[in-house]
Amino acid sequence: MPDEAGFAARAAAEPSAQDPQVALPDAAGAALPAAARPERSTRSVLMDLGEKWATLIGFALMIAFFWIDSPSTFGTVANFKSILDEAAVPVLLGVGLTAVLAVAEFDLAFPYSLGLASAAATLMMTDLHAGAFVAVVVGIAVAVAAGAISGLFVAQQRVSSFVITLGFGFVWLGIADGLTKSQVITINNTAFDNLTSHHVLGFTVATVIAAAFALVIGVMFGWTVLGRYMLSVGSNPQASRLAGLRLAGLRVAAYVVLGLGVGIAAIIITSRQAQYTPDVGAGLFLTPYVAAFFGMSVLAARRFNVLGTVIGALFVGTLQTGLVIIGAASWVGELLQGAVLLIILLIARRGS
Repeated sequence: MPDEAGFAARAAAEPSAQDPQVALPDAAGAALPAAARPERSTRSVLMDLGEKWATLIGFALMIAFFWIDSPSTFGTVANFKSILDEAAVPVLLGVGLTAVLAVAEFDLAFPYSLGLASAAATLMMTDLHAGAFVAVVVGIAVAVAAGAISGLFVAQQRVSSFVITLGFGFVWLGIADGLTKSQVITINNTAFDNLTSHHVLGFTVATVIAAAFALVIGVMFGWTVLGRYMLSVGSNPQASRLAGLRLAGLRVAAYVVLGLGVGIAAIIITSRQAQYTPDVGAGLFLTPYVAAFFGMSVLAARRFNVLGTVIGALFVGTLQTGLVIIGAASWVGELLQGAVLLIILLIARRGS
């Protein structure tokens, strides 16, 4: 048997390349003092600092621009609370997407599963005469089930998640259109219609629910075994498989988290409108993805995270509100969101 004590002593006596005080050999074999090794250039340091703080600085500059342009309208507490309320749905969807993106998958079906959940909740009240509580539970359950079904198929890893979720998107759309006959359905349920009109500590119920959802999922990623396993699957699925993790179950769990966010968002939107509309999920695809990818660039995190996603959703909400206040055309917001997404992806690409 090898002499373990002797081996440890020899290893301790040998110089380590990672010790900054140890001289390293140069190309000719001569020892190169640690102090003589080249340091990082000023340009490299500045680029790293820019990568870390660029998005937050840009956010601050955008707020300053809108505030200076319209201080009496943009720079008010009422407008701040309005931005939070409008950002509730993007936060719910973006945080849910963060879970899916964290396991290195995608989802193209969530706007359509949101429509299906809205249709289910509406029909429970209009056709089956159920109460608001039952309608809320059914609507959320339908969205969670839709997410779980997509996750089960994605977990098989036989077809790309792009293709699978795109296909399921059309399935959910077809079912919703079939159940509602593609018609607008008005909801005459006062309790349901007033769900989003209540306030908690001065903030709307939608704002509080979105904040609670983000907090719960953030804690899951940062403090639970399930969340850490999900992050490990996204960063290195092969190593996770060799470590014995159940990759299929973790992927399904990520889609269930998204389904929960989608279901809550569907209830909030339907309550605000007091009706079901066939295109209820239209326009909800880009913003959550911008928010989720924005999170990768916040403080150079370089991975999907809940805090960054929330900041991204607030960034988009502030941008949209500011553009409305200054009277910009609606297409300007869409153009800027796309540009922001491209810039963030370029920053993330450089970081990787």
